[in-house]
Amino acid sequence: MELFEKVEKLRQKADITYEEAKEALEKANGDMLDAMIMLEKEGKTKAPKKESYSTDSDSDRYPLVVSDCCKNKKNKDERESIESWWITKKLKELWKKGNENFLVVEKDDRMILNVPLWLFIVILLLAWHVSLVAVVVSLFLGCHYRFEGKADLSKANNVAKTVEDAATQVKDEFKKNEEE
Repeated sequence: MELFEKVEKLRQKADITYEEAKEALEKANGDMLDAMIMLEKEGKTKAPKKESYSTDSDSDRYPLVVSDCCKNKKNKDERESIESWWITKKLKELWKKGNENFLVVEKDDRMILNVPLWLFIVILLLAWHVSLVAVVVSLFLGCHYRFEGKADLSKANNVAKTVEDAATQVKDEFKKNEEE
């Protein structure tokens, strides 16, 4: 590429005058990249602008950096770091909510069990078959389940009440059939 073509290309890319482009190329011994870096350091041109994209309405909360230079390893690592930060943040929020809210089991107005929600979920996930049997048996024995804590748990409490009412109906039907 001859000098004029390099000057023209550098002038367009850096948005500078012909004179500034020629001077930068001469200082960089004809190397376009070195000339561009030198112009950026001198403040005559700006570094490429990074862009971001998010599907979240609160885009400042979960920044994902996207730019033309994301193809190299350094930026890929940066993007993965941001994504892992987001996942870590979400896990911390879940942990906090799990410690602020509790499952309470009562029988005859006495508290039998009061466990953090996260522990209840872990037990449910790891031993769902045993948990299901325990809940059904305890409902037939007259236990009451409710959720309490800082979060609005009214929907969960409504579901627990509905299940309790259904268990009571089944128990009453069973007793009625036994008496007959």
